[in-house]
Amino acid sequence: MVAPIELSWSSGAVLAKVAPMKTPRPLIALALLSVSCAQDATLEPFELRFAATDGTTSVGCQTRFANQGPGADVTVGVSDVRFYVSDVRAFDSRGDELRLDWDESPFQYRSNEGFVALIDLTGADGDCGADAISFAEGTVRMNDRLTGRVSGAVARVEFRVGVPQAVMKTVLRDFSAEGAPSPLSEMHWSWAGGHRHFVFNFVVEGASGRGDGYVHLGSRDCGGDGARALTDREVCGLVNTPAVALNLDPSTESVGVDLSAFLAELDFVAPVYDPSTFEVIGEGPGVECHSAIDLQEDCTPIFRAFGLDPQTGDASAGLNAVFYAR
Repeated sequence: MVAPIELSWSSGAVLAKVAPMKTPRPLIALALLSVSCAQDATLEPFELRFAATDGTTSVGCQTRFANQGPGADVTVGVSDVRFYVSDVRAFDSRGDELRLDWDESPFQYRSNEGFVALIDLTGADGDCGADAISFAEGTVRMNDRLTGRVSGAVARVEFRVGVPQAVMKTVLRDFSAEGAPSPLSEMHWSWAGGHRHFVFNFVVEGASGRGDGYVHLGSRDCGGDGARALTDREVCGLVNTPAVALNLDPSTESVGVDLSAFLAELDFVAPVYDPSTFEVIGEGPGVECHSAIDLQEDCTPIFRAFGLDPQTGDASAGLNAVFYAR
């Protein structure tokens, strides 16, 4: 393409004005893509791995926690361990925050409202089987890590356990339970009532028989029109998303999830319900916490182990005894 030339006379001199060349749009796009690729080339693969543990020992569907309860006569069998991870930040050894770019997958969801991933540490064998507890809900598929790319060497990670309120609001508003994006189609309360953030289901066996344990940490007081949460507010009254901050090198270390941290303070006595009416007909071996602090005594030590204030749901990473670097 030849640039147009404008000739004009001034004091007998010939002046030439050359119009600026216009770069074709495909070339501009190519240049921007080259810059983008150059920037992305500075990012290195990143994984943040998780493992359910009993203190320092990995546990799974075949694991039994013995000698639990005040009388050390209760045994717990793992049935389901799942939780969401969000608001992830990474820092280098100088304390400078690093850039993170997350992969998209059936376990990781990215949107304008935020990033959230589902960690599922149990399959369907052993006590994770469909008939292990009364309300079994575990999945066969498993996922023990977050994946993406990072702009430097990671020495510290911070994150929240749970679905961000803005993501919850948008998903509950715009989708049905069947049409919700994976992994947010899992672990809701009743659809549009809100999301659970952390689920630990387990078998309880004691001298008086066998029962179920349910630790369901989720947002409460979410308001809304009927059963639909967050239609009249931006955040729930009790958000209940634990905070985690760990000095950790993800190339050699993983995030431990110490299930024994809250088992230690439980008495393993829970209501027994009529299966047809769901009315309380007695009590027996079990644990019940659906984040209803005022109704369920088991929630108090569980919230405390997660570093959550039982009355406000406010989180303190420094008080979180469940998540640790291993």
